[in-house]
Amino acid sequence: MRREYDEEKLHSYIRDNHLENYMSADIFTISELLLFDKNDYLVQAGYPADYLCFLVNGEVIISSCSTNDKSTCISYCRQFTIIGEAASLWQMAPCRSVKALTRCTCIGINLTKHRQILLNDLLFLQNICQILTCKLNSENELSQTLSEPLEVRLSRFVLTYSVNQIFTFQLTNCADILNTSYRHLLRMLKCFCAMGVLEKARNCYVIVDRKRLEEIANGTLVIGNPQGGEPVS
Repeated sequence: MRREYDEEKLHSYIRDNHLENYMSADIFTISELLLFDKNDYLVQAGYPADYLCFLVNGEVIISSCSTNDKSTCISYCRQFTIIGEAASLWQMAPCRSVKALTRCTCIGINLTKHRQILLNDLLFLQNICQILTCKLNSENELSQTLSEPLEVRLSRFVLTYSVNQIFTFQLTNCADILNTSYRHLLRMLKCFCAMGVLEKARNCYVIVDRKRLEEIANGTLVIGNPQGGEPVS
């Protein structure tokens, strides 16, 4: 993490994302512009973060770690989201890590200096309660989908993050988010192409048959392997 001392850019990010509406306190005077490189941790499990962060640019993955050190994706976020409100704000050790998948820009509030201002701000606390409720609901939905076949999760992901029928999401990140191996992900994409659902193009996949992709996503079209293992390539 590093700080960028550009007051004009800081204020621009705050205004563009309407962050002043999140609290009664003057966010312009208590915030800083923070930059994170790819693979930097915004929050590490077990260690309260020093900053409450508003992610205004970039992508992060929220993951939990099991006893065998296997990392499981709990959530994936693009701008805009708040990071650190569930544990670090209250000086509690977080049980999940937040890692930058790309270069990220955050509006950060130093909790050592300004924690009491935030905890005494009724408007801020009301907004945090609403945000935590939304995050809890979305994470519950995600935990329920982890048992679903990869083809269902992947088809939903492609439908969600394609633009003009073109899917350009970085595949290594996609594999991490879907809690699968890169090799297994490539095999499934190859299967989709063989079915005529997707078409491989330069640095992207093109949705050729959106209707069938939607059928895979909602479970009405099942891709099966007679042996019950990974899909046939």
